Amino acid sequence: MSLLSDLLLSCWIVEAARSSALERRGHQDASVRAAARARILASRCAEEGIKIVPGYATEHERFMTDIAGSEEEVGALGMIFLQRVGAYIDAHTKDLLSEEDHRKLVELGAPELDEVNQALMEGRLLYPPPPEFPSAPVSKSEGAVIGRFGILGDPHVGPADSNEAVSTAIEEMAGAGASFIVAIGDVTSDGQEEHFQTAREIFEKSPVPVIATLGNHDMWGKEGDRSVGLERFISAFGTKPNAIHEQDGLRVIVINSADPRISPFPPFDMLEGEFKEGPSQSVPGGTFSEETIEWMKGIEAAGPTFILLHHPTYPYLAMPPLVFGLDEASTSTLAELAERVEAKAIFCGHTHRCYATDLDGIPMIEVASSNDWPFGYTMIEVTDRGWSFNLYPITYDAKLDPMNHRDYLFRRYATGPEEARAFAVED
Repeated sequence: MSLLSDLLLSCWIVEAARSSALERRGHQDASVRAAARARILASRCAEEGIKIVPGYATEHERFMTDIAGSEEEVGALGMIFLQRVGAYIDAHTKDLLSEEDHRKLVELGAPELDEVNQALMEGRLLYPPPPEFPSAPVSKSEGAVIGRFGILGDPHVGPADSNEAVSTAIEEMAGAGASFIVAIGDVTSDGQEEHFQTAREIFEKSPVPVIATLGNHDMWGKEGDRSVGLERFISAFGTKPNAIHEQDGLRVIVINSADPRISPFPPFDMLEGEFKEGPSQSVPGGTFSEETIEWMKGIEAAGPTFILLHHPTYPYLAMPPLVFGLDEASTSTLAELAERVEAKAIFCGHTHRCYATDLDGIPMIEVASSNDWPFGYTMIEVTDRGWSFNLYPITYDAKLDPMNHRDYLFRRYATGPEEARAFAVED
């Protein structure tokens, strides 16, 4: 499907899921109105020949409910989150619906904003509990250790004085026995050339090799209407963002999934529930270029192999569903590669959360950011009988600063389930 077709289906998924999530929180009237909004979007999907997949909404509702919680758990924050997600739909469907249908959509959602404003005036916000690293029992595969490598989740390198967490994570992964590290995309905060150079300087100081690829934030750097993220990456690191690295009997295949296209929408501020002023950024979702697909064709099975890229596979069903992940065609290409090389697992970044699913039976794990809550790093240990995945905290005082962990809802999102933070897989 096209970008806008995926967006239209995504908006239906969100509204259908919001209706169920609102009902779970006891907002019955708002739930009914969200269901009516979903019907407007479903009708538009039918006009465009876009197939509705009810299971997508069911899975997205599970995500929403985990974040929004109950009134007892998060107070009015949950309702604010659900209302702001509805505002995202209002903003992104203006050119996808007729003027009349869009007016109806907005009118149906207006009472939710009134409810949110009332909650804010009454001070019904739950003060978040202190942040605590989301630990899980350390997992280990049986057998003799073949090797270890680390994953640096979404480092978002920015101005030179803002990257202590990134440097610390690299040092601690090397100290924990990683023979190499993979930076899984979003190397920079916003694709600026000086940030790429700062990242290069940080990686060059690493005691072990750091292999990097591109993410959507790296594509934000533009000249005119053209993204120059790829050129800046090559200039900084002297290599392309597709790589095969073999060391200590292990092999990683690192794939560039960053889409160079510019988004047709300006940046959306989820906290405020509206578009921000400023130029459009790159599209958030991922795709494989023809060059990358051709490069992948020559890769065959050869020893314990792991695949790493920035974007999660299709269908991505957190927020925003579909349009935030790898596109469907690229996901099929990835699945073919993973089967051909007998990959043990696929790791991605982008989402800033701990989460685990699979791609045709192959584990697919979303890795949390090292420069954002929960400020952790990932270690992969491979043995002659299997492999293990563990998320560890960095020794970085700012991670415990209540002003530096974002809000409570983001912590609920990023922490993810315990089974996505530590597990072992036996061959």
